Amino acid sequence: MRKPRGFTLIEIVVVLAIVSLLLAMATFATRAITIQQRISTTATRLATVDAAIVQFVMVQKRLPCPADGTIASGGVNAGVEGARDSNGCTGNQAGGVVPWVALGLSENDATDGWLRRITYRVAVTLTADNTAGGMDMSYCDPAGTAPIVATAICNTACLSTALTSCTPPQAFLLSKGLQVQNIAGAVLLNPAATPATGAAYVLISHGESGGGAYLNSGNLATSTSTDGTEEQKNYANLPLAGYYVDDSISDVPGATHFDDMLSHPTILTVISKAALAPRSH
Repeated sequence: MRKPRGFTLIEIVVVLAIVSLLLAMATFATRAITIQQRISTTATRLATVDAAIVQFVMVQKRLPCPADGTIASGGVNAGVEGARDSNGCTGNQAGGVVPWVALGLSENDATDGWLRRITYRVAVTLTADNTAGGMDMSYCDPAGTAPIVATAICNTACLSTALTSCTPPQAFLLSKGLQVQNIAGAVLLNPAATPATGAAYVLISHGESGGGAYLNSGNLATSTSTDGTEEQKNYANLPLAGYYVDDSISDVPGATHFDDMLSHPTILTVISKAALAPRSH
């Protein structure tokens, strides 16, 4: 009778190679699923913040100022709206994150799928009282013929019998809001354009790499990869900038790909949802 033999060294090596390959494939698939879950969570939370901001505008007729992201969870003024006066936010918005307390949200609602605080930037004039800007366009009239100037606000004395006293919507929108562009410099939203399309505010999740986001500890996260110079302009520790960068649509995945997730609705979009849109008088 032939004696049973054990596995040869070559057979063991082949089996180990196959097992290693299967484990690598499983790890890759699991990681991909986890990333997609975090992206989905982030998209949901950005939408939640957007909806809460609309509710805030409906009541206050202005946008909120950012909270201080350097304050740790549970600390005094954590999540509280930053300082402002009748002309709007008084700080330079460095360290600004979503003011979850002012919006009636939990801190968890204001963090992304990677458990980092969502950065928040807002056009200062839109955080002012209505006498200096604000977000109430109900006294602007589409048929108005008042001069289109960059400092225009809706005239509460607007009458259909005197349309020269009525501010047209484009006069209100001109030069208000934030500019958004992609990493190639193509402008996506432009408050100086005709018609003006400025973003009312910008919400930024700093994605998987996490560079430039504040943690719940109040510390600034460092990137797990290499963020490009344009992506770095979205960092939360920087003051209010001339433009923000959203290249998520045209980006090609890679080691240094753009992975920020943004929400940047136009002024008119937010105002319309808040039932403060222009109307005929």
